Amino acid sequence: MPDPITPAEAAAVTAEAATHLDHLQEALQSLGLHARLLTQDDRLPRLRVINPKATTLTEIISVVQRHDRWLFLWSWNEPITEVAQLATAAERIRYVLAATSPSAA
Repeated sequence: MPDPITPAEAAAVTAEAATHLDHLQEALQSLGLHARLLTQDDRLPRLRVINPKATTLTEIISVVQRHDRWLFLWSWNEPITEVAQLATAAERIRYVLAATSPSAA
């Protein structure tokens, strides 16, 4: 069983997670998406991303440290990319939230 983390360690992890999400927020906004950091006292921050052209297309992105790597995660807990691949993460999120028009018959 892993040792419990101290409040100072928890605060440091939360701050690092928020920093990664802040960078992703900026990248997503540069692609035309709306993104807002969500914070709660009892959990790591998350990022709500909305396609302003189709506001029903939303996603909650989280960030987690696994095996000494920080990863962006979809709401279904699958990795998007490592945080070092910020542009790739933003493009993948934009692709998933893209509004498409019905194809012509």
